[in-house]
Amino acid sequence: MAKRDYYEVLGVNRDAEEKDIKRAYRKKAMSLHPDKYDGPKDEGEEKFKELNEAYSVLSDGKQRRLYDQFGHAGVDSAASGARSADPFDFFSSIFDFDLSDLFGGGFGGTRRGGSPRQRGPQRGDDVVLDLELTYEEAYDGVSKKVTMPYNTPCKECNGSRAAKGSGYKSCPECRGAGMTEQQVQRGFFVQISRQPCKNCGASGQIPEKKCRTCKGSGKGSKREEIRITIPQGINEGEAVRVQGKGRPSNSGGLPGDLIFRIHLRKHSVFERNDLDVYSRIEIDYPTLVLGGDVEVPLISGKDTPRTGRLKVPQGTNINDVLRIQGEGFARKIRGNDVKGDAYYVATIKIPDKVGKKEKELLKQLKEL
Repeated sequence: MAKRDYYEVLGVNRDAEEKDIKRAYRKKAMSLHPDKYDGPKDEGEEKFKELNEAYSVLSDGKQRRLYDQFGHAGVDSAASGARSADPFDFFSSIFDFDLSDLFGGGFGGTRRGGSPRQRGPQRGDDVVLDLELTYEEAYDGVSKKVTMPYNTPCKECNGSRAAKGSGYKSCPECRGAGMTEQQVQRGFFVQISRQPCKNCGASGQIPEKKCRTCKGSGKGSKREEIRITIPQGINEGEAVRVQGKGRPSNSGGLPGDLIFRIHLRKHSVFERNDLDVYSRIEIDYPTLVLGGDVEVPLISGKDTPRTGRLKVPQGTNINDVLRIQGEGFARKIRGNDVKGDAYYVATIKIPDKVGKKEKELLKQLKEL
């Protein structure tokens, strides 16, 4: 059977602009909606593929020039690819939403991606919480008590919502899809937004007989308090996972995990770079010139403040960086103890008050 002219398929003139071609495609595509097309389903699907093929060629400047010059022979390879492509993906690229949402699976009945919704017990969601630590807590490692932000699973039904021995049936709200739809009229188009079904918790199924203890909610009456162990040397942005302490499953499956994302509170003295720590230290002028050593603070745990001796080389300048090796944060990496260093940026210490004798000495130094 000979192919129809692509301009005829779209219903546009041969000199139509790009915006006219797109407008015509949208109008024709909507007329092939299964709820609007009066003919057989197979015929509607075939017409949509033909429309898809015509638009893929005429909306591409290079392919359109070849078609205008050589007809179907000049674009057969591109056109065949468009015809065999998934019409849902192609249409979605034009309208910016999922064709399966719009047509309700009218052209084949599969979900976007080609996989049906999973059935049976589903794992609960992971939960991510922010946890703020001080430098001292991160230095030592710490154990924290945390009250869960949601109730524990019902002990009677283990979160399944069903009474013992009860089976499941298809959810009447979503008809087993696990998703509910809301239609929004936008001009000539109806956009359908989809959300997880609240009635079945997106599982697509509800108990035939609800658990009497939790009244079918799957949740207990209490919030659990857990203890989390933070390892020594943990850094900003890292995470600690507690298995099985996330949200309970809505269908009797395993709970998700609880994930703590670490944030370090700003320190009054130190700044951190991986395992190394940095701070500014005031050094008096004679020590900068002649050299010596000064007492400096060291990063430490909450209950064990520490100081150390920093060696200042002769002729140290302001903003020179001095180091004490092995006095940064420590942690285990692949079973080995690894330590960072402590770095100190030199600044000069200016006394608030100068006595008569000191003034005379400074004058002499200035003259020298």
